[in-house]
Amino acid sequence: MTGKILVLGASGRVGGRLSTLLSGRGERVRAATRRPSLMQGEAVELDLERPETFAPALEGVDRAFLIARPGDEQADAVAIPLIEEMRRADVRHVVNLTAMGVERMEGSALRRIELALEASGIAFTHLRPNWFMQVFASPPLLPGILAAGAIHLPAADARISYIDARDIAEVAAAALTDPGHENRAYTLTGPEALDHHEVARAIGSASGRPIRYIPITEEAARKAMAGSGLPAVRVERLVGFYRLVRQELCAPVTEAVREILGRPALSIEQFASDHSRAWSPPPACKDGNPR
Repeated sequence: MTGKILVLGASGRVGGRLSTLLSGRGERVRAATRRPSLMQGEAVELDLERPETFAPALEGVDRAFLIARPGDEQADAVAIPLIEEMRRADVRHVVNLTAMGVERMEGSALRRIELALEASGIAFTHLRPNWFMQVFASPPLLPGILAAGAIHLPAADARISYIDARDIAEVAAAALTDPGHENRAYTLTGPEALDHHEVARAIGSASGRPIRYIPITEEAARKAMAGSGLPAVRVERLVGFYRLVRQELCAPVTEAVREILGRPALSIEQFASDHSRAWSPPPACKDGNPR
């Protein structure tokens, strides 16, 4: 009998869906979280800041889904010790969620994690997705869409081949359970590159309300993100990411999702249709006040 699959980030967009998919395939899934009491199914405490939680979480595990702290440029400082513990625990395959283009960013934390995993001797699969479509259905973009019917971004007219997080989870499930994905790296994108006027039209069509895209400056983006409560370090990181976007570095489209899943990647129209309620304004009482 094969061992268990440890899923980091099991309460997140990708990890939560991945856990469900793996259970549906008959796999024994263990959710790794700092608060296991809040999870359904088998869950275990794993805190990247507390290495003493690593070995107990890995007991009986032979495969793992690794997601380092997104956007943290010191993520390798905690992820690499976990990889070393995985090696000692005889984990045989790790599917590692990184980011599109990270192989060209030798100094980045995510690239350092990739290289550490490759050097560990554990079979690896790097998943390098583009931006998630789900950014439009959650803060910090969602409040602006709800309040003003507008997407405000410092992206100019650049295009991004956004990918649905559900596709990433399906690819991860395949990589963890189907043969042939060991020691491979996949860049994952949606089926087409879109500018944000096209994204706004798709969301507007699905939600039944007019949605516009309004390009903004970096300084306006800083103020908006800081006002939403994002830490200054993350604000500057996001502003830097949008500089890459404006250079069209996030526009390439790959066929990896189709090749692995045997179907096209989900479109922005499908995503918008499935999430249309996210952009619906709250119901109002007869006096005009929200319920």
